[in-house]
Amino acid sequence: MTRTYTHIIRIMILAGTFHASFAQTAPNLRTASPFSLFTAVGEFKNVGTTVVTGNIGTGAGSFTGFPPGVVVGQVHVADPVAVQAATDVKAAYDDLLGSTCGNTVLGTALGNGQLLTPDVYCLGAASTLTGNLILDGLGNANSLFIFKINGAFATAALSSVLLINGATLDHVYWQINGQFDVGENSVFRGTAITNGAINLLESASLFGRALSVEGAINLKSNIVVNTPGALPVTLTKFMLKKGEGRTALIAWATTEEANSGRFEIERSSDGRAWKLVASLNAKGESNVLSEYAYTDLLPNAGINLYRLKMTDRDDSFAYSAIRSIEFATGLRAVLYPNPVLNQLTLEADNTDGIDRFELMDMNGKIVYEQVRTPVSKLHTNIDVSFLSSGLYVGRITSRAGTYYQKILKIK
Repeated sequence: MTRTYTHIIRIMILAGTFHASFAQTAPNLRTASPFSLFTAVGEFKNVGTTVVTGNIGTGAGSFTGFPPGVVVGQVHVADPVAVQAATDVKAAYDDLLGSTCGNTVLGTALGNGQLLTPDVYCLGAASTLTGNLILDGLGNANSLFIFKINGAFATAALSSVLLINGATLDHVYWQINGQFDVGENSVFRGTAITNGAINLLESASLFGRALSVEGAINLKSNIVVNTPGALPVTLTKFMLKKGEGRTALIAWATTEEANSGRFEIERSSDGRAWKLVASLNAKGESNVLSEYAYTDLLPNAGINLYRLKMTDRDDSFAYSAIRSIEFATGLRAVLYPNPVLNQLTLEADNTDGIDRFELMDMNGKIVYEQVRTPVSKLHTNIDVSFLSSGLYVGRITSRAGTYYQKILKIK
């Protein structure tokens, strides 16, 4: 009998311990809730094409960088709203600071595919995140994650915080006793309340909030959204680089799509007037990594700004961050298709400015040549059916300079 009662008491104690770790509720942000980015005391600075959905501001400090940054929300600098938000951020920080740690002991290195369930996690020193950290809500939309970090916190480039199985942005909190750095091209999720500076490095994305009790906020071509479910997809990367022959390669990836319809690639030279470049169908429904890519064959000379318009099947949409790339002024030309079977097309913004077009084999021998004369223009449709299979180099000579492009001939 004694052993039975002892066993029951032990179960009751364990059950009480289990529930205690989940007794903590989310902090009440009060007037700070509409803010995506805010510091009670500190400089607020942006460089580049940052897009923020939600309010931003500082209780006391300089504010610069908008424009070129874009805010879909309100800006509050040392006004009554900012003064009250500063008080409420400090109260929320103290609330998280006083929360009771759960039973799980974590090291100071998070990520690399690590999966965590709802709890209060305490990290006793400065910490880092590398790769993917997966937060599993266990099917409960009210599941709560709290991370208490007693020191600075930095995420590596290309790292991500992923939410699955019901975990939501408004139930993930990070209390950071120090500086908070979000690495280049990384994706962070949740509300971070820091006692130090907040730095979003180039092309980093924040879905949630970053609020500071005291410290500067520095941004560089970022996307920040504080509305749960604001994006039809979970975008984990959006990258832009130069391709062969003065083309722009656009690549992005998603880890989750729900009712997503399409991706529209838009391009601009000034950030105000945007042109549709291409539209690609989305997966629709997916919870695995999906990769997308597109090549813009004729970007503008000079600066090119690109963004994704991510459209749901019901035509609701959200924009990605803006990425930029710059091409020297001069001739813009492209040879396609590549690989080519029989017919090669030469496309340029000004074919009248092209003086000569040549195809050379890999030994430098000219196998095809056209020369513009005062009475004749170059043909833009070129029959290459006579060529053997292999790699060739197209050379386009104009008054603006010489342009080269590799072409693969197939049979």
